[in-house]
Amino acid sequence: MPSIAQLEKLLALEPGDAFLLYGIAQEHAKANDHEKAVDYFEQTIKADPDYTYAYFHIARSLESLDREPDAIAYLEKGHEVAKRVGDAQGISEIAGYLDGLR
Repeated sequence: MPSIAQLEKLLALEPGDAFLLYGIAQEHAKANDHEKAVDYFEQTIKADPDYTYAYFHIARSLESLDREPDAIAYLEKGHEVAKRVGDAQGISEIAGYLDGLR
């Protein structure tokens, strides 16, 4: 995976690219910088509200920040999105994670 700096350079060329925003968010999450990860996951969702896994992974970062109610809210929204777009794997994974948090 490219570094955050490399992804940010690409993002400068393609502002609002959901795939790049998601990649940057994932890299921040891997580095345990969950505040920044949440910010980039939120930008991902704003750029593409149907980006199912952004909801799943923002919830993981929020849970790491002890913000379970916010994580649950994102998972509930992500579950709705996954159903609407027909993402069977997303439906299953988000539902399982949601059940574990409740």
